[in-house]
Parts: sequence; C-alpha cells; structure tokens
Amino acid sequence: MVKSRPAIDPEKKARILDRAMHQFAQSGYRDTKTDAIAQAANVSKGLIFNYFGSKEQLYLETVQTTYAKIMAVADLSVWQEAPDLKQMIQRALRYKISLQLQYPDEFALSMQAFAEVGHLPKRLQPKIQAIWTAVTTENVPDMVTPVLKRMPLRPGIAVETVAKLLLTMIDLITEQSKEMIRQDPNIKIDAFDPVIAQVLDAIDILEHGFLAPDA
Repeated sequence: MVKSRPAIDPEKKARILDRAMHQFAQSGYRDTKTDAIAQAANVSKGLIFNYFGSKEQLYLETVQTTYAKIMAVADLSVWQEAPDLKQMIQRALRYKISLQLQYPDEFALSMQAFAEVGHLPKRLQPKIQAIWTAVTTENVPDMVTPVLKRMPLRPGIAVETVAKLLLTMIDLITEQSKEMIRQDPNIKIDAFDPVIAQVLDAIDILEHGFLAPDA
C-alpha cells in the first residue's frame, strides 16, 4: 500500500521557506544542512522532505519565493519615472541599497543564487538560471520602456529595439557582477560602483554613438 504524503500546513511551509532563505543566504547551497533548517523552523527533517521531496527542490522553491518577494515589494516607479537612462541607473542603485538594508537575507540569497548557478547540482542549474532569465526579461522592459518613450529617439528607432539592446548590455555586465559575488558572497550593492560606472559609460555610447561628431 502506497503511503500518502501528509497534507501541507501553509504556515509550516512558509516558516520552512523563511528559515531556509536565511540558511541558504548565510551558507550557500552546498554548506547548508537540512538539519539546521529543520531546527530553525522547529519542524522535523522528515517533514521538510515530505513537503519538498529533496534539498534541491527546497532550494528551488526558496529562491523562487525570494525573487517573488523582492519583486512584490519593489517600487518600479523608481525606474519608470526617471527622466533619462543615466538617472534611472543612479536612482535604481540608491533604491537597491535601501532595499538591501531592509531585506538583507533576500538580497544575499538572490545574488548568491545568481552567482553560484554554475556550481549547483546539474539538474538544478537550468531551473535557477530560468528564474533569473524570467526576472530580467519580464521586468527590465517594464522598467525602462516608460523612460525610453520620453526620450527623443531618432525617427525609425523603435523603443523595443533600444530596450533589447539595453537588456543585452545588462546581460554582459552582469557576468562581471556574478564573479564579484562569487568571490565575496556578502558583498554590498554599493561595492558595484565601478560596474555601475561602466554601465553609465555604455549607456552614453548607446545614446550618442562612438564616432566623433565631425567623423
């Protein structure tokens, strides 16, 4: 006779995910023990596996929940109401620093999951990468499109085209950020000032081209 899984208690599941977020944020995937999560959540280790099936699935759902929480509290108007792209980047940096202070574990895990994706179990890697890809592709256009629509684009240049260029540029620069996070999992957002400076330089080239005016 097949033993049925126990009904899930929403409060216990939420508590497990919350404590797992803290443990994974502090220790990373490999060094986090399910025993420590169970103890912190005041549940049995067996209940965690009954609810999630495996440590991999627990990590996946924890990262999903964490990204969802960040996006739920984020005020996109900080980006959308900026007068131009450079001020948007600068506003966003200051805003992210304030959010990081309010939600330290959430930001630590979100950056860590992004940085260590290549070091996770093989089955887990594409699932975590898909979360990051979905976050950027779904939210970046929402953030930048209102700003682009207020800018005096050349005739024939579509807002969607510029948004795609920005997304490609962001993808390239985030690889550098990923390595910085891997080297220092507790890195603070303001440590990315040099990367932000590169972004601003790239945006300047995107806006004005790379040839001299009289070329």
